Amino acid sequence: MNKNKLNKQLLSLVSSLFVLLVVMTLSTNVYSKEFQSLDDITNTAYDFILNEMQSENDNIQVVVSKLDPRLRLHQCAVPLEAFKQNHEMRLGRGTVGVRCDDLKPWSLYVPVSIKNFKEVATLKHALTRNSLLTDEDIFLKKMNINRLSSGYFDDISQLKGKILTQSLTKGAVLTKHHVKLPMAINRGQRVTVIARNAVIEVRMEGTAMSKGAIGERIKVKNMKTKRIVEGVIINKHLISVNL
Repeated sequence: MNKNKLNKQLLSLVSSLFVLLVVMTLSTNVYSKEFQSLDDITNTAYDFILNEMQSENDNIQVVVSKLDPRLRLHQCAVPLEAFKQNHEMRLGRGTVGVRCDDLKPWSLYVPVSIKNFKEVATLKHALTRNSLLTDEDIFLKKMNINRLSSGYFDDISQLKGKILTQSLTKGAVLTKHHVKLPMAINRGQRVTVIARNAVIEVRMEGTAMSKGAIGERIKVKNMKTKRIVEGVIINKHLISVNL
């Protein structure tokens, strides 16, 4: 094979590749103009959720699921419009509607996940049941509160001075089921009873008929009259009774 013939074959091959590249480029352009961009659909859903929820939830994270790449929807001639299925947009998993309202209308629902992050009280280290909580035991950690179905505390001061109702491991999120106030008064303890109304206040000695924490109601026997009344524990020695 002489050199001229080889050059002609190479030139023919390059020409064929160029023609193929042009055809592919034109096909891609035609395709992109014919069908709606899936990125435009997901971006429309994403922006809609942020506008709906950002004002009330400053720490939300929105994840829009990828659409099936085989989806074929004609290119909308007007801007896409997002909408919600019900009257309220909720945290967690759900869907957002996206539609086209031109002469060839279409609509679909896009799966989304809306997470809300907040700093919640967690344990710095493992603690056993009946441990008294202090600042050294608790720290705030940012977490997705959608998953905290049992509740949480976002203020450490709400936990100080309370005791654990069960043993917990390091990193455990504290809930109202994990803590309680320590016993302020024990059964049989001598206490002062304050009986009062808007006009007068009377103090007397009494005996606690049961144990309880501050804020709880227990029964108390008046040491003098032997009458049993019910009151609210104010502190370790004081019970308030309404006249």
